[in-house]
Amino acid sequence: MQIRKLLNFSTHPNELELFNDDWQKIMAFVHHNGFDGLELLPVGNYPFSRIPPQIACGLHLRFFVFLRAFSQSRQEELETLFGNMENVNRFYGGSNPECIVKTYAAQLSLASDLGCDYVVYHPVQCDLAHIYNWNFPWHWRETLEICSEILNAALAESGYQGWLLFENLWWPGSFRLEDTDEYEYLRKQVHHERCGIALDTAHMLHSMHGFRQEKLAIARLLKKVESLGSLRQEIRTVHLCSALSGDYIKTSRRSATPQPDLDFWQQLKLARKHVSSIDPHEPFTDPAIGALFDLVKPDQVVFEFTFPDTCTWQRKITTQKKILENILW
Repeated sequence: MQIRKLLNFSTHPNELELFNDDWQKIMAFVHHNGFDGLELLPVGNYPFSRIPPQIACGLHLRFFVFLRAFSQSRQEELETLFGNMENVNRFYGGSNPECIVKTYAAQLSLASDLGCDYVVYHPVQCDLAHIYNWNFPWHWRETLEICSEILNAALAESGYQGWLLFENLWWPGSFRLEDTDEYEYLRKQVHHERCGIALDTAHMLHSMHGFRQEKLAIARLLKKVESLGSLRQEIRTVHLCSALSGDYIKTSRRSATPQPDLDFWQQLKLARKHVSSIDPHEPFTDPAIGALFDLVKPDQVVFEFTFPDTCTWQRKITTQKKILENILW
């Protein structure tokens, strides 16, 4: 079966402004580059009815990140992390876990309304105290239990029937595709028939502590994916991007520390900068990455990049497309 080719895009004002919030121009850019549609990240209270049908093939659900204390209503921990309950309300859109459920239920319903075939979810959590050294004080089972409870409530409320894909990240204590038991555990916990995996190639590289050279990075990535065995059949989407941030990962894990003297929003800004340094969403340049598609047969591949302007986006698309021209096109 032909693999569907998608680009990532969001309704963040910065991205919409690149095309003057004109979806005909967005569609023209997508099709001009030989892609079939978008994996959409819904941001804010955008009038989603403006989005033409069929262009959003997938939808990336919001990533709340800090789940443990909030899902268990641990007010003292929340006040330590956020500074005060006003910040908690501002970050989550409410003061109890039900507000997260409602957000996801609304986004699942949006996916149905837009005709998306799948949604992507991160079964992941972290905190500001350990985001630099990666020494999170919980096991992945606890994370997956929290995420499953939230997802089950949102699925029941929305009635969503499409594919639900779990995306790997690199933080220990979360869904990393380090152990096949992680996915099996999710499948038992989440009450949804159509589940699968969204493999993020850069995230898998980070989970192996990063690399400096692309050739070695690709070789290790292919070996890691091959080791998944029959689990490879569950990979329905590939987020294809590279990152050679090995030096930064090693240095930051040794030396970077939280700055509790700053307020929550300042700490969050620094944490986002840190994450972007680990995961810059760059294109692969070595054709060796094409061998990935001998190991997995996804329904779609997403060229997932960050871009401050259309020139940067075009350059990244062209670079990665060139090395896969005879494989995906």
